[in-house]
Amino acid sequence: MREIYPDFYHAFKCIANRCEDSCCKDWDIDIDSETERFYQTVTGELGDKLRCKLVTDEYNERVFKAEDGRCPFWNRDMLCDIFIGIGEEHLSDTCGNFPRVAIDYGDFCEHILSFACPEAARFMLRAEPDAYADFGGEEELALAEKSGDFMSFLLKARERSVSILLDSSLPFAERLADCLDFNVQVQHLLQGEEPQPLSSPDHAPGDCRFIFSLHLGFEIMSEHWRTALTDAAAHLDRLKVRQDFTRDFEAFAQYYLYRYYLEAIRSGDVLYSLKRIVCAYLVTGLLDADFAEQGYPFTRMRILQRYSKEVEHSYENTEALDLAFDTDKRFAAENLIALLESLSQH
Repeated sequence: MREIYPDFYHAFKCIANRCEDSCCKDWDIDIDSETERFYQTVTGELGDKLRCKLVTDEYNERVFKAEDGRCPFWNRDMLCDIFIGIGEEHLSDTCGNFPRVAIDYGDFCEHILSFACPEAARFMLRAEPDAYADFGGEEELALAEKSGDFMSFLLKARERSVSILLDSSLPFAERLADCLDFNVQVQHLLQGEEPQPLSSPDHAPGDCRFIFSLHLGFEIMSEHWRTALTDAAAHLDRLKVRQDFTRDFEAFAQYYLYRYYLEAIRSGDVLYSLKRIVCAYLVTGLLDADFAEQGYPFTRMRILQRYSKEVEHSYENTEALDLAFDTDKRFAAENLIALLESLSQH
């Protein structure tokens, strides 16, 4: 199997208690069965605590439940008592791997870092656009073509989508509209249909209130995040995505395409990933504009990182997004394109 990495992947290292938003914060921690079996053998006070804190959640998964927004093993020095007590090799798969993500497509496996980790986000924001040069390369395409045309078609469509989003000759909102339009045509082809001209929008572009309303209805971990969304939603009449936000969001959009676009091999739908990027752009871009007026109490990196943690890494929230895409006509591609085009003209 061919293993594919962005060029910054192996340089990443966890910064432990220097991290401003630890992965030990807010989340329940999944414990895999092999790690649980080992924890049943640990003796002493740590072993007793491991067995006491290991519970079954509402999804029938074995977890350490967050207590006051903290993993019960995240100590006052913001270090892990499990790491200290029995070693890194005995962390659960979730703790040992995060923010590293491996996506296995059979003949090849793509490795990426998650934007939900602040240090990983910094790596991606500093990276050059060609950091993902091995993704969609000749060897990957050859493997995909050997196993089936569907995957090779998706790889080529993904690379075209990336090139559209990175075309700096156009405003980013216009690029994103063009990318969504391109993927409408891709979706027609995936469904065995002839590409068709885009329909006229069912709704006037309006503003982003319906997108903010959807996000405010999500499961939200941080009250600071809820307050930020509420404040920005109240100021939408005067907010505009800043031009200098583009470079940072390009990094987020590029990450998101490489992380999620090929999910269409299973779902049969490339538009979910593009519509999620549109929502992320409008929410984080307008939050950034609101924070700029306040002298950035929340940095741009943290806006993008927190969006990833709050939305992308919540199964409930991504399901709610996809349900809205399926049932709410305001999220139809032609309506989102009209909204983006109206923004690019301001």
